Amino acid sequence: MMFAAVNTGLLLKQLFNATSAVSLLALVAIGLFIIFGMMKVINMAHGELFMLGAYTMWWLLARGINFWLNLLAAALVVGLFGVIVERLIVQRLYVRGDLSTLLATFGLSILLQRGVAIAFGDRPQFVTSPFTGGPTLLGNTYPTYQIIATVLAFAVIAAVVVLFLKTDFGLRARATIVNPAMAAALAVNTVRMNALSFALGSALAGFAGALAAPLVSVVPAMGLDWVIRAFLVVIVAGAGSIWAAAGGAAIVGGWEAGFTAIYDATYAQITVLAIVWALVLLRPRGLFSGTGRRWRR
Repeated sequence: MMFAAVNTGLLLKQLFNATSAVSLLALVAIGLFIIFGMMKVINMAHGELFMLGAYTMWWLLARGINFWLNLLAAALVVGLFGVIVERLIVQRLYVRGDLSTLLATFGLSILLQRGVAIAFGDRPQFVTSPFTGGPTLLGNTYPTYQIIATVLAFAVIAAVVVLFLKTDFGLRARATIVNPAMAAALAVNTVRMNALSFALGSALAGFAGALAAPLVSVVPAMGLDWVIRAFLVVIVAGAGSIWAAAGGAAIVGGWEAGFTAIYDATYAQITVLAIVWALVLLRPRGLFSGTGRRWRR
């Protein structure tokens, strides 16, 4: 009985850690999905938007500003930065094709990394959690902040789903995703929709970075790992709905977290890449590509 209890406790702990990892990855991936789905822009700087959110949290918290206000501030700051990037860089490159925006955003990612490193140094910064300790179940402690962060992440994801499915903005956004030319013909301001979509995708990445800051080391290169996994999520999910991106995050993030607990992070990343490679061969349009019909409803 004790052996079974220990195994059950460990299983619940790993399930909790996997759920927490999936929630944050889903936030980042959904932001990337919105930008790519609406604008067909491959934003290589999306990981740096996550990093900017984390640094915004650290910088504001160091000046005594309330932690929860900092979450909103990080989303707002990074969202506004996204508008600037879309207006000054991305919008000017639409007619030149995907490669131009890919290279431009890749250059921006390098610029942001080095700029933050020059401003704040390469040394890891740490954000203190607003909570200490947490409930204990079957011999394992579940940190209070990690629980709250997970719930908040899923709440924001639910809010984004409602925004896209139940509001006028969502209707126009879905029309732009399905057929941009037809949406423009029906008086949808696609230029404005693109700017708002880039801002929303950026804000989600910034919010995720701020939310994750107490759980990770805040360094200039922290976004690289997140953007790679977010792209893997989009590849796995395909061009479906936001639920598809969330499902892809569950597959990629859940598998990686579970395999890391059993073996180690290196093997977990290798197996994730192998799974994605196999899925690309078997389902080149993604596992959930059929769910794209939802955008038309």
